[in-house]
Amino acid sequence: MKSLTTTCALLLALSGPALAQSKVNTPGRDLAELVFGSIEEHPKGAIDMGEFVNFGRDIFVSMDSDESGSVSREEFTAWDFGFNFIAADSGQERAYETAQSIIFAIWDHDADGEIERREYHKSMVWDFRRADVDDDAFLTQDEFLSGYIINVAYRAAITSQ
Repeated sequence: MKSLTTTCALLLALSGPALAQSKVNTPGRDLAELVFGSIEEHPKGAIDMGEFVNFGRDIFVSMDSDESGSVSREEFTAWDFGFNFIAADSGQERAYETAQSIIFAIWDHDADGEIERREYHKSMVWDFRRADVDDDAFLTQDEFLSGYIINVAYRAAITSQ
């Protein structure tokens, strides 16, 4: 009985992220698709590393509100693509805040409480490579939606369970 309960709890816990990455149209998926479209400089169905890094550079500049060259936890959590509104609408604010904290911790390589430009760039390159499942140096929309860490973490957090 204990094993069955543990198995059921595990399946329930894992079903949210799976649904978050499904092809079902949800507000989170729709937003992620819009973001993908905004990254493509020359629409061709995929984004290359240059487009992705340029996108990341623009995001970093907009997050760094005090123009210090690094992003504090407060700046990071204050900046948003729009996922925070979806989290609020679905009652998932705490899960979303947790996802933000996890992403911040991953990108803050030296754990000094700030993401420096170098750390952010390194994270963007790593995130691109991780999402590029077929190693062709391009991210298709599907790879971006299911492999880019922001999409994975935030969409899983905002999916009602």
